[in-house]
Amino acid sequence: MEQIDKERVGIRIDVLHSIIEDLNNDPELQMMFGSPVSKALVAVADDNDLRIEEGGIIDLKEEETEKFLEILNKIIKKNTI
Repeated sequence: MEQIDKERVGIRIDVLHSIIEDLNNDPELQMMFGSPVSKALVAVADDNDLRIEEGGIIDLKEEETEKFLEILNKIIKKNTI
């Protein structure tokens, strides 16, 4: 029986660094999470999915969660396109 390897997902470290810098420098995220913002976030790997999430340190309201995801997606797109 042939074994099929799962595809791997990766991100260049310089791109990840730029994303983290932009997250840390965002005034809205600083108001939500404090400074540096990155202390409140975690990188999560789930099979072929690598993502950044709120790490459970701050109890965000639904509106804040939506705003965080909006800003995060904007920053990721800016750094990966």
